[in-house]
Amino acid sequence: MTVYSKVKGTLATTKTIQAEFSRFAQLATDQETQKIFHECMEEMDAIIQDLHRRVEFMKAEEQQYKNS
Repeated sequence: MTVYSKVKGTLATTKTIQAEFSRFAQLATDQETQKIFHECMEEMDAIIQDLHRRVEFMKAEEQQYKNS
């Protein structure tokens, strides 16, 4: 498994985690709990953006990943 495929896999996993935080926030009955899950979801967004930039950088730098 290449570094590129690992980073892409990590990006997909991170998006899944963010979706779970969103679901937990919706299911929570306590306002404080909802707020905590929402904050976690927002923090994951920053991580997702960073991973996405890294994937795009790797695609631009490595010819073999251009069509991935």
